[in-house]
Amino acid sequence: MSQKKNEQQNLNLDNCAPNCAVAEQVLSTDKAAKHGLSLLNKLLPLWIVLTMVIGLLIGKFVSGSNVELLPLPLVLSNMFSGKFSYDFSNFLSLGLPLGLFLMIFPAMAKLHLEDAKKAITNFRALGIVLFFTFMVAPFMLWILGNIFLQNYPELWIGLILLGVAPCIAMVLVWTDLAGGNNAIAIVVMVWNSLGQIVMTPIFIWLIIGSKVHIDISLIIEMVLIYLGLPLVAGIATRNILIKHKGHTWFKGVFTPIINKVQFFALLFTLMVLFALKGDVIISKPELIPLMALPLTIYFIIMFYLSYNVARLFKFNVRDRIAVAFNASGNNFELSIAIALTAFSAQKMVAVSTVVGPLIEVPVMLFLVSVAKRALAKEAGLTEPITTTHQDVYEDDQI
Repeated sequence: MSQKKNEQQNLNLDNCAPNCAVAEQVLSTDKAAKHGLSLLNKLLPLWIVLTMVIGLLIGKFVSGSNVELLPLPLVLSNMFSGKFSYDFSNFLSLGLPLGLFLMIFPAMAKLHLEDAKKAITNFRALGIVLFFTFMVAPFMLWILGNIFLQNYPELWIGLILLGVAPCIAMVLVWTDLAGGNNAIAIVVMVWNSLGQIVMTPIFIWLIIGSKVHIDISLIIEMVLIYLGLPLVAGIATRNILIKHKGHTWFKGVFTPIINKVQFFALLFTLMVLFALKGDVIISKPELIPLMALPLTIYFIIMFYLSYNVARLFKFNVRDRIAVAFNASGNNFELSIAIALTAFSAQKMVAVSTVVGPLIEVPVMLFLVSVAKRALAKEAGLTEPITTTHQDVYEDDQI
């Protein structure tokens, strides 16, 4: 039975003319994954849901919303100067950036320099993502708010805030988990970071009618921590290990290790994130269904629209996945910060932005599974891809 299935897969590969190179990578990925597939990976959605629930309960019992997060440089300075205290505030202040770093580092370590060079000049991908993130997203959420939240004006404002700033950190994790092109995701994320500094205040003024000040230092800090440091560490680690251990060792030994690190870092980060706002979310459970419907519709429409536009431009499947996740993800950290400062008098605005990640994480996991099925379909496989392309993608340049 297994031999017959392999013969069928090879036959499908022989007929995959338009995307044969991509298909061969997908098939080799799937074969490599069969040997290392664990119960953890199979039940990823379950572990994430359990982690979110644990985080919410922790936040409920420790009043997480009252915890003030300290800037990472200050926390590190206190640690080295002996002023660090092991309290809940410092734990979250250190745990959140550490978890995000460990989530993103594996994607950076698997990044191929040749792919990065190509991505920098891929202006079509950049154009598609920028169009959707700045020309479509804010207005689509305004329309959805008009349909579903007319009687809840503060929730409507919060919904719009979730769409005016594109994602900076988590988009790399979703792209990597789905097997998308990490290089494109990184390059586009840099431009999204720059664009939101200028465009976010304009859209808030244009759509909501309020003038707000964007803390540029917050965005710079996020880019350095969630992009700069993991990128430098990942490239350095990759080059050093391949030079001394070889590409086969890097792919066969080190990559599975950092995949596990990414898995547990994702769970840890989600627990910390939801612990911060668990008490607020649990105290207002009625907000979840109110925000869930428009946000779910928004994420799915943005993903499928951008994915299919990329298809029209003849992007291969990995590039389409990277474009789609960059176009549909949101920077909820910035949205929450704006809500707490510019709309402090309207308490429900901030609460509605806090609910955003609770909806976004499960929907993005669903879209990851959709993307994996797209990879499998490209290769003519009957089962979804079980690990990422980058794990087995040959890198002859290094």
